[in-house]
Amino acid sequence: MSKFDTYRDVVYIFDNPKSQRVKIGFTTNNHDIVSRLNDVNDIWLERKVKCQICGTRIMSFGFTIPTHRISGQDCPGGNQLPLERSITLAQTYLKDLKEQISELSGSKKGSIARKIKTLKKRISLYQDYQSKTGQWHFYAAYITDRAKDVESLSHKILEDFLDTTAPLGEIFNCSPSVATNTIEKALESLELLHSVKKIFEL
Repeated sequence: MSKFDTYRDVVYIFDNPKSQRVKIGFTTNNHDIVSRLNDVNDIWLERKVKCQICGTRIMSFGFTIPTHRISGQDCPGGNQLPLERSITLAQTYLKDLKEQISELSGSKKGSIARKIKTLKKRISLYQDYQSKTGQWHFYAAYITDRAKDVESLSHKILEDFLDTTAPLGEIFNCSPSVATNTIEKALESLELLHSVKKIFEL
């Protein structure tokens, strides 16, 4: 990461040629780019999977999700299939929550209602989930002191290309060249293009 040693704010592009997807993100810690790339690949290739009950992502090299704790207690999603492979346990848990909420009031009812909303969204995302293909690679980075603004505007420009089936955010169904053009369009709109530094390798 020596190319980034004197910089902090970076907008980056990861490319997945096989799936024809790109990811646009930003970081205020330039040394974090490699770990973010590794994390994206772990999630995409299902080495890091999501618990059906609590939604926590956990590294798992087996067929089921490892035991884990939430709020100081063992989560019942441990030793069960992750969301990437089944939604049955999540559906049962959702049914139980719906039955509980009618007997509650006040803050407890509000808490369960939020859990129900989150769980419904989670189940919907994984309803027809299919394993993803390809591996992610670093494509390019733009060093700018307004990385967050550039990323946000780039996402807005590319919103019609957003992959809503992806297991993580900021994934777009477009080519790397479209992504670079979009970021440069955002930089120009924010009057930053003249001051940006572009890097093509880590």
